[in-house]
Amino acid sequence: MAKVMHYDGVVIGAGHNGMICAGYLGKSGQKILVIEKNMEVGGGLDSHEDRNYPGFWHNIHSVFHRGLMMLPWFQDLEMERMGIHYYKPDPGVVQHFLDRTYLGWFADVERTIATIAQFSRKDADTFRDIWTRWQPVVKNVVFPETYCPPIPMSEKRPLLEGLPEGREYLRYFDTTPEQFILEHFENTRVRAFIGFLAVMRGYELDAPNTGYLVPAMIAWGVNPQLCRGTSHALGDNLAHMLSHNGVDYIEAVGVERILVDGGRATGVVLEDGTVVHVNRFVASNVNPVETFIKLVGSENLDAEFSAKAAGFKFSKTTPIFATNLALNERPRYITEDEHPEVADSFMHIVGLETYEELRDLFEDCRTGQLPRKPFMNGATPSQHDPTQAPPGRATAFMWQLSPYNLRGNPLNWDRVRAEWFERQLGVWRQYAPNLTDDNILSRDSTTPLDIERHDRNMYEGDWMIGEYTGDQALENRPFPGWGHYRTPVSGLYLCGSSTHPGGNITGAPGYNAAQTIARDLGLELWWEPLDLRRQLREMNERTAASAGAAG
Repeated sequence: MAKVMHYDGVVIGAGHNGMICAGYLGKSGQKILVIEKNMEVGGGLDSHEDRNYPGFWHNIHSVFHRGLMMLPWFQDLEMERMGIHYYKPDPGVVQHFLDRTYLGWFADVERTIATIAQFSRKDADTFRDIWTRWQPVVKNVVFPETYCPPIPMSEKRPLLEGLPEGREYLRYFDTTPEQFILEHFENTRVRAFIGFLAVMRGYELDAPNTGYLVPAMIAWGVNPQLCRGTSHALGDNLAHMLSHNGVDYIEAVGVERILVDGGRATGVVLEDGTVVHVNRFVASNVNPVETFIKLVGSENLDAEFSAKAAGFKFSKTTPIFATNLALNERPRYITEDEHPEVADSFMHIVGLETYEELRDLFEDCRTGQLPRKPFMNGATPSQHDPTQAPPGRATAFMWQLSPYNLRGNPLNWDRVRAEWFERQLGVWRQYAPNLTDDNILSRDSTTPLDIERHDRNMYEGDWMIGEYTGDQALENRPFPGWGHYRTPVSGLYLCGSSTHPGGNITGAPGYNAAQTIARDLGLELWWEPLDLRRQLREMNERTAASAGAAG
C-alpha cells in the first residue's frame, strides 16, 4: 500500500531557488516538504571529489557567485548563521592575450579603466561614463526589478519616463547586447571582454529588449566570489536553513506527477509510489516542459497553454564543455611575469583575442558545430580556498561554450570527448605553459550532454533553464502573460530559473515566488520585500514636488 503524507505545500526540486522559496514559506509557519530527485540538494551547486585523487574537489556547474552576501534572501534567511563564507578575489576577472597584455576587472573601477586604456583611451572614458551614469539606474531600477515580481512594461514605462534613471534604462531597453557593445566600444579586445562576460551570464548577443543589461553589468560589476568548501557548501547550508525553519526535504526520489483535481493542484505522486497531499499549494522549481508536459499532463491544460509549455526555448549558447584538472601546481599564466597582479585573479579568460571570434562562436553553437576556435573561462579555486585541494596542490578548470546538439545529435559528444578535451587543453597551455603532462595528476571532463544527464532540469545542457530573449524575459518569462509565478492550474506555481529574472545563482526566482505564494495564501509577510512599483511612484512624486517647489 502506498505511503501517504500531508503537507501545506510541496516544492519540487531542491535547487537553490526551490530551497529559498521553501525557507520563506516555512518561516511563515507553513508545513513544507521539498522533494529532490538527485542524491543531494543544491541543483547547479554541485561539486565532486576527483575520482582518482581524493582531496581534490571539482565544482561541476556553478562557481562564480556575485555578491550573495548582500542579497535580500541571504540576509532574511540568516545564511551567515548557517556557516557559509565567501572569498572575494581581486581582480575578479582577467582576460589574457598571447602578446602578454591583459584586460582586468578589479574591485577598484579605476584599475579596471586603466587596463582598458592600454587598448583604447576612448573606450576607457566610455566605460567610466557608463559606470557613473548607471550607478543610480542599478540601485533604483535594475536591482529592485530583479528582486520583485515583474511589472508589465505597459505599466512600468510611464513610471520610468518621469525619472532620469528610468529614461536611461529605457534608452537601451529596445536594443540588443551586441548593439550596445558595438555602439559604445571601438577596440576589438575591449568588445570581446565585455561581450564575453555578458554571454557568460547567459545573455544572448542578439536578443531584443535586453541591451540595457550590459550597462547594468558594467555598473553593478562582475567581480565574482567563491564559496568556501566548494559551491555545494551553499546548497548544504541552504539545507541547514530548511531544517532551521521546520521544512522537511527528501533526496534521491523524484516526482512522478502532479495531482490535479477540478483544475487545482492537490498534491504529488513520487517515483516510489508515495502520495503527498497538499492543503494549499505546489511550487515547481523545474522547467516548464518538465512541469507542465510531464508532471501536470497536457490533458489538464488548455491547448494554447500546453503549446506554450512545449515550445519553451532552451539556449543553444549556454551549454559548456568543462575541462577539470587535479594538479601538482597551479596554472601560471604568461602575463604574470610583467603583470604579477593577474596571478590573484579568480576568473581567467584564455583564447579570446577578438570580438569577431565571439560572433563566430554564437554561429557555431546555433548551427551545432564544434567551436572553430576554442576560447574559455575558468579558475583555480584551490588558490583562493585551500580546502579544495591537498596542501601545495591545485584544482583548476576551464569552460568552453559549446552546442548541445553536436552535428545534429548530442550523442556525438561521447565520440569526440577525448579529442575535444585535448584541443581545449592545448589552447589553455598556450596561456599557461606549465600545464605539462607531469604537472597534471588527473583530468576529467563534462560535456553539454553530461550536464543534462546529471541534472534533468537543465534540458539540452542549458544551465539558464531557458533562453534569455525578449519574449522569455521579465514579465514574459516563461511565457507572455504568465510572468507572475502563477500557472493556469490553481495552487500550482513556478519558482525556478525559468521564471523572472532567469538563471545564475541569484535566488531571485525563489525569493519572488515566495512573496507571490504568501500573498495568495493570505499570509502575513514576516520580511519586507522590495517593491519596485512603490519605489518608482514615490520617486516620481518627489520629482514632481521638487519641480513644483522650483517653479
